[in-house]
Amino acid sequence: MRVVVTGANGFIGSHLCAELVRRGHAVKAVVQPGTGLENLDGIHVELARADLRDVPSLHRAVQGAEVVFHLAAYVSDYGPRQTFDEINVRGTERLVEAAIAAGARRLLFMSSLAVHAYRGHPAGDEETPRDQEVFEYGRSKRRGEEILERAWASGRIETVIVRPGLFPFGPRDRAGFARIAAALEGGRFAIVNGGRAVICTAYVENLAEGVALAGEHPRAAGRIYVLSDGRRVTWRQVLEAIAQALRKPCSFTDFPSSIAYPAAVLWERLSGVVLPGRDPMLTRYRVAVAARDLFFDAARARRDLGWQPRVGFEDALERSVQWYRSSRSRTAA
Repeated sequence: MRVVVTGANGFIGSHLCAELVRRGHAVKAVVQPGTGLENLDGIHVELARADLRDVPSLHRAVQGAEVVFHLAAYVSDYGPRQTFDEINVRGTERLVEAAIAAGARRLLFMSSLAVHAYRGHPAGDEETPRDQEVFEYGRSKRRGEEILERAWASGRIETVIVRPGLFPFGPRDRAGFARIAAALEGGRFAIVNGGRAVICTAYVENLAEGVALAGEHPRAAGRIYVLSDGRRVTWRQVLEAIAQALRKPCSFTDFPSSIAYPAAVLWERLSGVVLPGRDPMLTRYRVAVAARDLFFDAARARRDLGWQPRVGFEDALERSVQWYRSSRSRTAA
């Protein structure tokens, strides 16, 4: 099958490309002009450059595709609404139209559990209300899902929506896992509400296999899938497990959300005045994600697609730490 992957040189996108190649598909890897290609080293793909704000480049990128996997996005816990809307909302709309014009059969959209308001979800699933209005990233992903649902309802293209577990992690995760590991190596780490909030993880190899399967499976058309590893863990358990895998002792400084959230509000406001154009060190989003339970089960994917996470939590952490150490060694050299 001829497939196109946007955001192909990203953390998740590069693992998806490798999984799709392993499954025998001809993969066109679409990357943002000017971005690095190191994550695609050793993966046999056709390379294309396109921008979600540039309609002609999108039409060229999806030409000949049977299935389009749309992973490219502006991912941040802070930023102006117009940026999220231009890339994540209107960019998705442009790609859907380009895929339809190219005759693609299916488009899979990588969404996020951020489409839900973070009011506490100890047992969420795909039917949990999609009600995010506070945080721009989640709001933009919610609107992206709505675009796909309209395209599916119109009968113009098959669509699939995937929401990874709250904490995707693994090798090549420089924005998330590497920063957490570096902070833990420093010996102190700030947590909210004792780190007691229960979350769901998504190890990247498990996630890539689930996404590929959702792109292939006939039953997935028109469906939404949570792809999480299935193990209930707290933030503190995750952080302690990473520290243990790093073999680095770490102490935790606890802040109640009643203090952390107002501090984040103040920090965002001051950053906008004192350091315009730079992201604040503390944001409301980070506090909200850490403060309350956000566990979503992948029962639908197991039932519909026969998907099962192959890599267990301990092995996933060990592989991630091995990559982190290797990456640090190469950087130091």
